[in-house]
Amino acid sequence: MAARDLKRDLEEIHNDWEQIFAPEVDLKDPAFLKKVAHDIVNLEKDSIDALKDEQLKEKAELVQFLLTTPWGAPFIGETTLLDAALSYQDGDQDSALMHLLSGFAHHGSGKQTALFNYFDEISRDIA
Repeated sequence: MAARDLKRDLEEIHNDWEQIFAPEVDLKDPAFLKKVAHDIVNLEKDSIDALKDEQLKEKAELVQFLLTTPWGAPFIGETTLLDAALSYQDGDQDSALMHLLSGFAHHGSGKQTALFNYFDEISRDIA
């Protein structure tokens, strides 16, 4: 159950990441930002649950690290993914989350950004 939930959450984050680059997606769209914030919070919650599973513990710890570390590549982040998601207020078009996602979209090399590559790798490693 923990593995399934964690994998599902990582796949949702992957889908959100893909959407950042979709031309029809507006990064200031409150519905999109709300979904991303929800997905990040779910990932954090389920990674905490996965810490109790010996087979998932290392992966869950890495997810926790990735969610709670400000990123310096491809740009200097002022907040963490988790903090940006938790601080998101419905309808806030100038949120920390929007700025963080915009930074990834603007400064990312195509879709190759270490943070999201790590999430994809963890997802592939979950049975």
